[in-house]
Amino acid sequence: IIALAFVPVLDVIKAFNLIADDFEDEADDFLGYFEKTWIGEPKKRGTGQKKTLFPIDRAVANLPRSNNSIEGWHNAFAKRVTIVHPTITKLTEKIRREQSKFEVDIAQIRQGQEPKPKKLKYRKFDERIKR
Repeated sequence: IIALAFVPVLDVIKAFNLIADDFEDEADDFLGYFEKTWIGEPKKRGTGQKKTLFPIDRAVANLPRSNNSIEGWHNAFAKRVTIVHPTITKLTEKIRREQSKFEVDIAQIRQGQEPKPKKLKYRKFDERIKR
């Protein structure tokens, strides 16, 4: 399965189908998960694959490969709230401030300002994956 990362994008489904038959029956749950998440299960009618959770070409298309950015935002937002169980009023105020922050960010991007770049080590890592 790991070797599929080195197969050209157009050949991944064919390669997966070739190696899936070589697994023992105990791996069926794992293969089903992998197929549903990354490959796409075969359609019941007609040909082709169902839509996957993560398309095969996410890295090539500069799309996130994980939900780490969402986790990072959630962590930062939780720190800004600073209260474990805020009242609805306090939580609403924090959400409004968060919205204002994003509206400023969006306005700056629309005016041509570049968003904050990723750290260098992550940019290099992304380039290695693309290659």
